[in-house]
Amino acid sequence: MIKAFDHVAIICSSEESVEFYKRLGFRELLRKEREYDTVVILGTEGIQLEMFIDANHPARATDPENIGLRHLALRVDDIEYMRNEFDCGPIMKDWFGKKYCYATDPDGLPIEFHE
Repeated sequence: MIKAFDHVAIICSSEESVEFYKRLGFRELLRKEREYDTVVILGTEGIQLEMFIDANHPARATDPENIGLRHLALRVDDIEYMRNEFDCGPIMKDWFGKKYCYATDPDGLPIEFHE
């Protein structure tokens, strides 16, 4: 049976995206240079991101969105801080009355901060 998520893989266009996730508190655990891309593993609080840096991929479809993973949601302690620090949209309430807001990473991947 499934125990937990192991990691989330994200294709990004540049090192700028890696730096964005480092601002969120992720630490670089591993970096591998390959002929066609660079793989960077980031980790924090039991979450791992597998970042594939390659500027040759097409941009993320947003209107309409593609079928598949919609956004990355991260639980945070202080939603107000995240809203101000990461230029989020309005703070809203989810189905259960908990606060959340959205920002985007440098490649346009929606990031939900959830209190």
